[in-house]
Amino acid sequence: MGPTAGDTMKNNSTAHSPSLDANDLKCFSREILKLSALSGCTSAVNWLHEAILIFRNVVSFDSAWWGQVYIPAESSMPRNLMHGSIGLSASFAEEWAEISGVDCFANSSISCLGKAVRDSGSDALKAESEEVAAFCKRHDIFHSMAVTEEFPSSRTLFFVSINRRKSSPEFGDAESILMEEFFNHLTYCWRSYLSMIRSDGLPSLWDNYALASTQGKLLYIGRDIGEVISEKYADWKGSSLPGNVSRLVSHVPCTVYADGRQGMMVQPCGDLIALMLCSRQQFSPLSPRELSAANIYSLGHSYKEVARILGVTPATARTYLRSAYVQLGVSNKVELITALRQAGGKSEAHSP
Repeated sequence: MGPTAGDTMKNNSTAHSPSLDANDLKCFSREILKLSALSGCTSAVNWLHEAILIFRNVVSFDSAWWGQVYIPAESSMPRNLMHGSIGLSASFAEEWAEISGVDCFANSSISCLGKAVRDSGSDALKAESEEVAAFCKRHDIFHSMAVTEEFPSSRTLFFVSINRRKSSPEFGDAESILMEEFFNHLTYCWRSYLSMIRSDGLPSLWDNYALASTQGKLLYIGRDIGEVISEKYADWKGSSLPGNVSRLVSHVPCTVYADGRQGMMVQPCGDLIALMLCSRQQFSPLSPRELSAANIYSLGHSYKEVARILGVTPATARTYLRSAYVQLGVSNKVELITALRQAGGKSEAHSP
């Protein structure tokens, strides 16, 4: 959502004679291979940042912004839940939240899912509201191009927006095509990477799921859990976990209750923190530690790997697993997986 807009707004449906030569295609292919290799050499905290830098080798830009948004049912203003940026100030997302409802460029991208929407020039800025025009000038945004798409199963929209300064050339038709195609690969690789690092054994529940660094910075968040956090913490602005939740990191696994029925299970996920919505009616008899150990073990990890992920001794991990087997009434891993699915993979706990 790089917000310049106006009568000159374009997308590929109106593009004329895009020109891609052999060097463009070779560069694109080379960088796509780098994108595929990221999962094996980059941490989840830096994955999207590194991926967008790879695209910079295909299409140059001066600044970039990416993240997840949705439009609340009671409002027409897009709500930013998670974001990252290159070459922009730390206050960019918060400032954009104040103008999101009148940002024509962002709303055009939301209306043209999967298409590279672009705009540039002083005429576009004049067509915008004073607030948006001032915002663009403040952040030196003169030429913009963005792609927005539904993130599978999350009920949120995932976007990437790139910008150039006034002294740089505007984006062209060929660059629009390259951005659309790169964005398709980016979304697929990011979803695959998130699936790989999840440790809860419930890969289908993306709208109820969130992933954050141990410092509380959100890397991914589904719409349902985003709405629950918004309701519980009225001053929450997205992108990082609310302070009260971040402070629970040293106490995980645990459950934070949003009300009498709804809760958020907070548990370790390798070097990250995972959050999942749960309800009192769906709790299994397992404690949070037992549930985490059982979920991780059910994914094929050894008890030693369970211990490493949870930060406990192998003996303690074995104790958790033994207790889980007894309480769920199972005798092997296949029965354990079935029992966890039937229980929803959730367990009752209380905030410390």
